[in-house]
Amino acid sequence: MLTRYHPFVTCLRLPRFPQHCRWFNTQWTIPKDCPACSSTKSKDYTPCLDCPKCHFVGASFSPFCPSCDSLQPPKPNACPVDYFALLDQPHKFDLDTTVAEQSYRKWQKRLHPDKVASVEGADTDAAAAHSALVNDAINVLRSPLKRAVHLLQLHASIDVDTEGEEGRPDPEVLVEMFQYNEEVDDADGDRAELERLSRENDERLKACEARLVELCDEAHDWESVRKEVIRMKFLVRLHDRLQGSPM
Repeated sequence: MLTRYHPFVTCLRLPRFPQHCRWFNTQWTIPKDCPACSSTKSKDYTPCLDCPKCHFVGASFSPFCPSCDSLQPPKPNACPVDYFALLDQPHKFDLDTTVAEQSYRKWQKRLHPDKVASVEGADTDAAAAHSALVNDAINVLRSPLKRAVHLLQLHASIDVDTEGEEGRPDPEVLVEMFQYNEEVDDADGDRAELERLSRENDERLKACEARLVELCDEAHDWESVRKEVIRMKFLVRLHDRLQGSPM
């Protein structure tokens, strides 16, 4: 299989629009140095973005081809997917999910087993896989933490859920979280104290979300976003622990 630079898509950091491509059955590769944003992280594009019916090349995976509206095969794991684009949302942390919920319901209506089964030759297994993908998308956009993680993946190719350097917390975050967990240990079932700690942690989470709005939507400082997201992960775990404590 040939490897060529995709003639229309250059970088995942840029707004991308589907284009009809005359080359297919090709492994697409984004140039290592994007001329528009100087990104040095390359990504490979697989033929999953190429509609098998009309060979319309999309910028991100969609259950139906944007050109011929045909149901697409199940998404391979390596195929890029943009949950924001899938649910008609801008790439923002500060998100009104009303439109996303509407898009979610629209997709689920189109992908309903009864509706798909009524179409001759339709792949019901593919529709079920797409329905699960749409469920993943709305769950990501509903959650501030998952939303920030996905923005990091899309804009900076950073995955904080890995065990490598990208997901490693700074020492000060570790010290902070050790202190907070120690306070929960010391509360030792004291209902009033646990409620106080829970309120304090909720305030920390709100402040964390406010910082992420500034860092993601205004400054686009993805390294600072990475650090804040890792801290937020710890705070969410602490929240879950406090919610599970007898109060």
